[in-house]
Amino acid sequence: MFNVGSLPSVDGVDPGSTLLVVGPPMTGKRSLTMALLADGDDYEGMAVVSTDESAADIRTSLAGYAEQPAGDLPLGVIDCVGDSHGTGGLGPLDSRVNSPADLTGIGMQLTTLMERLYSEGRPRIRVGLLSLTTMSMYAEPEQVVRFLNVITGRISEADGLGIIVAHSDTTNREHLQQLRSFVDGVVEVREGNEGTELRVIGLGGESTEWTPSTVEPRTTRQTESETTAAATEVPVPDSLRSIFDSVRSGAPTLTVCNYDGPEEAMAIVERYFDRHGVEVREATMDVSEPRSVALLHHGDDLLASETVTALLGAIDIRSSKNGEFADRETSDLLTKLDRSVFGAAAADRSLLVDVSHSIELLANRNGSGRLHAGFQSLSNLVEDEQAARIYERLAGSGVDVHVYGAPDTETAIPGVTVHEEDNDEMAKSWFVVYDGGGDPDQRAALLALERGSSGEFEGFWTYDSDIGGRLDAYLTETYTGASVADGQSAD
Repeated sequence: MFNVGSLPSVDGVDPGSTLLVVGPPMTGKRSLTMALLADGDDYEGMAVVSTDESAADIRTSLAGYAEQPAGDLPLGVIDCVGDSHGTGGLGPLDSRVNSPADLTGIGMQLTTLMERLYSEGRPRIRVGLLSLTTMSMYAEPEQVVRFLNVITGRISEADGLGIIVAHSDTTNREHLQQLRSFVDGVVEVREGNEGTELRVIGLGGESTEWTPSTVEPRTTRQTESETTAAATEVPVPDSLRSIFDSVRSGAPTLTVCNYDGPEEAMAIVERYFDRHGVEVREATMDVSEPRSVALLHHGDDLLASETVTALLGAIDIRSSKNGEFADRETSDLLTKLDRSVFGAAAADRSLLVDVSHSIELLANRNGSGRLHAGFQSLSNLVEDEQAARIYERLAGSGVDVHVYGAPDTETAIPGVTVHEEDNDEMAKSWFVVYDGGGDPDQRAALLALERGSSGEFEGFWTYDSDIGGRLDAYLTETYTGASVADGQSAD
């Protein structure tokens, strides 16, 4: 049995089991998962897939829960954040995958990591996936479900313990039900009247009662490596639209020449590159060869090329053999993509909510800095009890929170600065912009613009320091009356 002392109502969990930890944002799911990973005995190892924090920050956090030096942890991290969030260094068992969308690459690295931990005398392994919701921002939900099906099977075969984290409010109900069907237990987390509460469903065939959580949140940042950005003159753009247009114009194009494969394969490629803000075009050449070749280019400047078959093998888990993660060549084309900017030409609200939560959680973990959030109309914030709670909690964590929208309701949230803005720019914009709390590597931003009055958005999200800085400068100096250069915040 695996010891799970952080679940006070459960004596232990059978080897080969996977737990799904679900609940609304900022209810302690991550803290609970970290504590469960750290509950292991001396002969156990830890393998963590991180889609929203660097390997170095994961190591620092787990060291706090395990109450031992980070360098002594039997831990390997698969770092999927690329160059975002200030990645820091990798440990001896760590590896890096270019993007959370590279599900096959993640699966291959996880298999290798588990084998290395076994070879180093760790017969039992705890596997953490942080988090499923963030992964679904970059890959199609159906692909994520297939990926998790394979991963849980691997954990079962290895007699390990898997712990997967997901937001209950934005995960598609059908996909969440699919996930529940191949995990062994679900840990539901909620905010009770006196703090975080949890219950366990599925283990032993019965559900436990709601119980107060005994896990205390701990820092996730490496405080010794934090930096303070010097006050610099930031060029202030003239509108959100101008920033949006400049970012989208800098994206490359994928042109597929002489394609003669199935439509389903092309649809998978198009959806993948849409999440990366890349337009996909088809072109017919007056030559018989080459066939079905994808070209990634900026105008006439060719960045990379490869066959659609090879490209599909790199991005779609269905191309792996027998449900496993087959060895494959690294995709040169995918490595040429800019991993700091992602986007969607027709983003639905659930995707935008997931991205918003990702940035809000980053700011909450840091507990400092300035965050701007545009709700179009302030009633969208006030009438959503969960959103209002999130922003009150952000303000309470030490973040300077500014919210914007048309004044269609009375808005008062403790600690939050409200900007009543009844103009076309705010009416058409959905944004969450975090300035990094003094560390440019921690900047993150979402900007989406509504198309007409259809409720459909086109947008991008980014961890690029320059783009995040421009958005923060524009919102701060245009709407708050403060100056980014002198480091002031609005009253």
